Amino acid sequence: MRDKKVRFFVIGLIIFTFILTGVYALLAANLNITGTATGTGDFKIEFSNFTVSDATRATASLNQDNTSLTISTNLSYPGDTVTIDFTIQNTGSLAAIVDNLIINENSTEDFTITINNLTNIEGTTLAVGATTVGSIVVTWNASSVTGTPEDVDFNVIIDYIQAT
Repeated sequence: MRDKKVRFFVIGLIIFTFILTGVYALLAANLNITGTATGTGDFKIEFSNFTVSDATRATASLNQDNTSLTISTNLSYPGDTVTIDFTIQNTGSLAAIVDNLIINENSTEDFTITINNLTNIEGTTLAVGATTVGSIVVTWNASSVTGTPEDVDFNVIIDYIQAT
């Protein structure tokens, strides 16, 4: 009877060892995953709308990407001014940040170009479809000694980055 118990004990120990080895093999196996993950989405902020306050004093147009607003003004006298209201919209599929608005102008000292609401536009994160508004004001400085009308041509470019 004692031999029978020892034999069952040894057989049980052998079975336990095989089970333990199998469990270890399952847990210690290397898992290799191969493949390519892709993501889709784009980020784009553009001028979606603009309005010139007086079409006889200024014209405006957008470039093909709607990221640059080109403005030409023809002010009549010192102190004259024209305003271009604009809307910027996130038309991409990801949130984006308006990094800044860049004014490229012809550097005449007789005129001042300002962007109203600039502090609320630059650095703003726009969710998909969200908008922000501002206006560009071109003023012929009242203290100018130039008496003949001058054209002022410039563009405003939206510089934007992807929100993280």
